[in-house]
Amino acid sequence: MSEKKKESRILTERICPRSTGFDTWSSSDILTHVWQDQINGVAAVRTAIKALEQAALGAVERLQEPDSRLIYVGAGSSGVLAGLDGIELPCTFGWPKSRLAIYRADDADNVLTITTPGDDDKQSALRDFKKSMVTDKDVLVAVSASGETPYTCQFAKLAAQQGTQVIGIAHNPRCLLLHLATDPILLDTGPEVLAGSTRLKAGTAQKTALGMFSTLVMTRLGHVHDGLLIDVEPDNAKLRKRAARSVASIANVPEKTAQTALKQTDFHVKPAVLVAKGMTPKQAQEKLYQSGGNLREALIHIAEV
Repeated sequence: MSEKKKESRILTERICPRSTGFDTWSSSDILTHVWQDQINGVAAVRTAIKALEQAALGAVERLQEPDSRLIYVGAGSSGVLAGLDGIELPCTFGWPKSRLAIYRADDADNVLTITTPGDDDKQSALRDFKKSMVTDKDVLVAVSASGETPYTCQFAKLAAQQGTQVIGIAHNPRCLLLHLATDPILLDTGPEVLAGSTRLKAGTAQKTALGMFSTLVMTRLGHVHDGLLIDVEPDNAKLRKRAARSVASIANVPEKTAQTALKQTDFHVKPAVLVAKGMTPKQAQEKLYQSGGNLREALIHIAEV
């Protein structure tokens, strides 16, 4: 297929007819137009909920293996958003950094650079893929607005050949990435207010979908209880206070009791909840081990005794 024909079917590159005269509008009209398009971007994710659920549950199954990893890949603003979802996982859910990898076509060490010739470089993808040592136990989340970015597609192709679960997120039907993915997720956002500027509506949809995906995965892996983060790394005062509130809420004890329990468990929420319920730190660790690290299961076992 010629580049001209390929571009003609990439919806995110098309000119938005509703933006005619955009630069002549009032400032208020410009802001309102952009705002409305962001709302449309979030709304577009709704049709992908079933695909996101299937992808997330497949990821949960694989990530229960202790040597499996969650890997994010992308280029440009899509790569930044994919990476952002990934780097939040250790501090938010206690996901081990050793089981997380992020690869971008860009210079990841330079925050001012998100678009480079590396986007088009399949060799860079091959180099990074070899470095990643991806296996069939891993889960790859590949994000590309166009779904045709050479770096991202090449990485996804190589991973799929390894038997890796490849979750492809793109905004154009019949694109290469969705064809390569084992779990294709189409976010049909259409043309951008500014043609091709996928940091806008497409980016908003990507951020929403990625947050939904990782939240479901981490919840099903036992890192959430009710609406509380129970594997958060409490490495500052704000997070330690949050941990105390979580323990107090789950164990139904005063916050002071929760703080005492946290100090006995090196500020780990799960065992602290069980200590607050009357266990010793050693008993709490044993009960969590018996429950596969699942706090709700551990609490059910306590209630049955």
